[in-house]
Amino acid sequence: MSQLSTISYVDSFRQPPTPCDFSEKNQCKELYISGATPRCESIIQQGEHALIGISPFNSQFSKTYVTSLVNFIARRFKRFDILMPCLSEASRLLIATGMEEKKAIKKTRRELRRHKTHLTYLLSLYELRSTPAKIIQFSDFIDNTSYKSLNFEAKKAFANCSRFRQDCLTMSQMAVRGRLRGKGRQDSELKSQLVNDALPYIFAELPFFLDTPSLLNVPYSTFFYHRVWPIGEGLYKGHYPVKVKPKQSYGLISLR
Repeated sequence: MSQLSTISYVDSFRQPPTPCDFSEKNQCKELYISGATPRCESIIQQGEHALIGISPFNSQFSKTYVTSLVNFIARRFKRFDILMPCLSEASRLLIATGMEEKKAIKKTRRELRRHKTHLTYLLSLYELRSTPAKIIQFSDFIDNTSYKSLNFEAKKAFANCSRFRQDCLTMSQMAVRGRLRGKGRQDSELKSQLVNDALPYIFAELPFFLDTPSLLNVPYSTFFYHRVWPIGEGLYKGHYPVKVKPKQSYGLISLR
């Protein structure tokens, strides 16, 4: 599958990006959001619920950016929550790039704690809302019936659909390669086993990309992230057996 660039993905949206200006010095001045499809844009405009994806070990998620992002989303949506990976899934990327497991877990625990401390403070500013925002993690849903069903659906598609399998592997490869380059290492160190080792992170996150409303009991929801998911195009165009549910949308957050 050919990958869409961020620019072409944004330009394909029906509505123009919506700006939000901040005067505080410790915040980004402008953020824009765009829906992945006209239907996604329609769901975003309803302003029901937003799920903000936070990635540990990603320089994009500085305190400045996260502060701006949370404030921006809180102003636009009736409800919002924050999604973070759990310790076991987040540490996989470090292990996949050659870090010793014990060290990877220790470093991941510290990184997750850093994000949670800052996010807890930010969310306290909105705790008087009728439905306070929460920090949720993959592991919180391990016994959730809908989550298990969506996770199984994704793994079944991976086993039976060569196109979906290849696109998931490409997505995992991109994540591992990015981590290797971030550590000044070469692409020649990228092995197929490392790519496979990072796959569970994708399967753990996919249910929230497919059907957050069923997981969080909200009427509609938009998953927000700062870049295009490599498998996003295929999901929204119906290229795979696994489908995005009608009340779910995807939104791209960008700085301009």
